[in-house]
Amino acid sequence: MITPIVMTVLILIGLGIFASLVIPRFRLLLALKPENRFDQIGARILGTLKFAFGQARMPRDLVAGLAHIFIFSGFLVVSIATITHFAHAYSSDWHFPGLGGVAGQFYLLLKDIFEMLVLLGVTYGLWRRLKPTPSRVGRSWEGVFVLFMISGLMLTDFFTYGGELVSSGQLGLPWNPAGHLASLVLAPLGPEMAHLVGVGSWWIHCIAILVFLNFLPIGKHFHVITSIPNVFFRNLRPWGQVAKVDLETAESFGISTSAQLTWKMALDTYSCTECGRCAMFCPTVLTNKPLEHRKLNLALKHALYEDMPILLSGDAKKREELKPLVGERISPDTIWACTTCGSCEQECPVLIENVPRIIEMRQNKVLTEGDFPAELARSYKGMENNNNPWGIGFDQRDAWAEGLDIPRVSDIAQKGGEVPLVYWIGCAGSFDDRNKKITLAMVKILKASGVPFAILGKEEGCCGDPARRTGNEYLFQTLIQQNIEKLNNYKVKKILTHCPHCLHTIGTEYTQFGGNFEVVHHTQFLEELMRTGKLKLTKEVNLSIAWHDSCYLGRYHNIFSASRDVVKAVPGATLVEMPRHETRAVCCGAGGGRFWMEETIGEKINNHRAKEALECQTQAVGSACPYCLVMMRDGVAALGKGETVRTLDLAEIVAQSI
Repeated sequence: MITPIVMTVLILIGLGIFASLVIPRFRLLLALKPENRFDQIGARILGTLKFAFGQARMPRDLVAGLAHIFIFSGFLVVSIATITHFAHAYSSDWHFPGLGGVAGQFYLLLKDIFEMLVLLGVTYGLWRRLKPTPSRVGRSWEGVFVLFMISGLMLTDFFTYGGELVSSGQLGLPWNPAGHLASLVLAPLGPEMAHLVGVGSWWIHCIAILVFLNFLPIGKHFHVITSIPNVFFRNLRPWGQVAKVDLETAESFGISTSAQLTWKMALDTYSCTECGRCAMFCPTVLTNKPLEHRKLNLALKHALYEDMPILLSGDAKKREELKPLVGERISPDTIWACTTCGSCEQECPVLIENVPRIIEMRQNKVLTEGDFPAELARSYKGMENNNNPWGIGFDQRDAWAEGLDIPRVSDIAQKGGEVPLVYWIGCAGSFDDRNKKITLAMVKILKASGVPFAILGKEEGCCGDPARRTGNEYLFQTLIQQNIEKLNNYKVKKILTHCPHCLHTIGTEYTQFGGNFEVVHHTQFLEELMRTGKLKLTKEVNLSIAWHDSCYLGRYHNIFSASRDVVKAVPGATLVEMPRHETRAVCCGAGGGRFWMEETIGEKINNHRAKEALECQTQAVGSACPYCLVMMRDGVAALGKGETVRTLDLAEIVAQSI
């Protein structure tokens, strides 16, 4: 009778402490800004099965990923045995329905196999944390403690079954191999002592589970509890789409204090494992900038916990007096360092949304405080007055087309004709002298292929990407409303662009404001022209090309193969993959409006990327983004190779072969 009483007391104490730790954190979520994450339930369930239970992103770092899969899957399988252990305090022969007889023996075999895999994963995890050269996870007493706790749970389970086998005189093989091995260790002690060891292991296992349960909420391993819900409540908008702000009804702009974080943003901080995957290909971490996303997660979580009494009090006045996040708790350099390349989100196994909150912090600095890097003021003024961040007169937007006999959309519409494919040039292709060469190359290709097209000319405006990603949502919406109105008036259906930022903004974000257009990038368009035989490449272009992937083309839109297929189809051209390529490519440093800001901290990102390109020892560096082209050109030049290594866009390579 004493066993069930003691177990009941332990369970009540353990669950009581756990509730006291978790309930305030749950209340904190309810006290923060609301956000609808209960839509598309079917898609959320499928995503949870894939990313949470299926651990889909873990193998991206193969060995460490497999170790985690072993531990995670082992816990799922062993949880049945753990529940059974607790139930045995009340009924010694209880088992889950359906797990008696042969089915129960098969489960024991499966359990032992997975427990062995858990120990294998734990061993690797300990080595990573304790080896002389720290890995990306770093050294953490908490991590080591948890790994030892996990291994202890596995071993006590072995000895619980081992003691039972010795005292009952049974053999565990082949159904209970680990228990059988434990019984061989305990057999010399005799049945009575082996029974005591088994019972002691059983108690230790159950108590350790309760201790472990209450340890989780006080550290980073809270993610064991919150990561599956975090995946379920993930963002289902198109990846990279910034949330729309209703400028007319918004009471505030962006995020200033912890009270302006949404409950999902707080859940993200709970779910961060501090594993360091977000830093593996992050350009700011690789070049010693102040932004590291797991540290930003910690800073936000600490701010939430520090402000918890006020946030839970419901006192509106005190909430308004909370310390601001940026400036007080987070360095302004941290939020302005981000290139919005998306690497952190692509690598995160629990789908934490890092970029949106940075953009919202920027929104607050720009729209509420008017506090932003001085260089952006010039770009904003240029977009406001001349519809481009260079600030060059808007009437010069189509000066590059003088004498080329290129039809304008307005002329076709006035004559009542159907508007053909619209070639959206973009600001870089219209005003930057180097990028005008890409535009001219594409015009040459379109004419050679016999593709009817037209341009907006002076009517084209900035797509708005630099404004939105630096936090100037008001300017962004002003710019795009003009563009959408023109495109809709002309009944434009299909748009071609060689700029991934225009591709993403027009194709993904204009839909929020009534602009629904088919947008295609020139890499895909060139591939289609070759596939259909409209584009014939005959001249040899004897170049070896190190290929750089644009974040907004590759990572955000998964367009990788088109550019490679096109280069490989050019006679004489050879494509060389950089060590970090496709989904593992490193940003050039231009995204997130960084193209318009000075880079004064750490190594220049474009130099860092250019070094990798030059190590390929090719004659050229290729890209499919006007901003990547400029950044790589400047990086190559800064490293003293500007005269010997060319930087080319895909269109320029193809145009040479016509």
